[in-house]
Amino acid sequence: MVEVQESSWLMFSAYAEFPALIAEYALESSIAGMPPATPDEALYLLLERSGKMRILTALVDGALVGFIIMLVNQNAHYSTKLAVFESFFVARAARKTGAGLALRKRAELVAADMGAVGVLISAPSDGRLAKVMERDRQYVETNRVFFRRLA
Repeated sequence: MVEVQESSWLMFSAYAEFPALIAEYALESSIAGMPPATPDEALYLLLERSGKMRILTALVDGALVGFIIMLVNQNAHYSTKLAVFESFFVARAARKTGAGLALRKRAELVAADMGAVGVLISAPSDGRLAKVMERDRQYVETNRVFFRRLA
């Protein structure tokens, strides 16, 4: 059974499964040309204290199998709050459990409670999440993101 809960950074990073889950996430979702993923705990704690970041975790039988790190902020262009899933990942072994859908639905509720009018989800262009989102009729593809390494 999938359980989704809001977690603090310290709770999230304390799970025994955290290192392996973050490593699997980095392998599947890293941006080519960026340095290796190294979560910045101090920055996550600062964002958490600001009230603009929420972390949702998915557990199956008490084990951490997925997460969403969501930023909710005022968008200057539209003059309204938007939620952005900075990270959204479910371990390959848990993808048929419903953990991803449960995470997303809960994150949407949290975002709405925070005053967001919409959700933006970024996904690696050739990754599993992009394929899932393409089939979801509640979401529409709005933009494509391009990256160039500068240093």
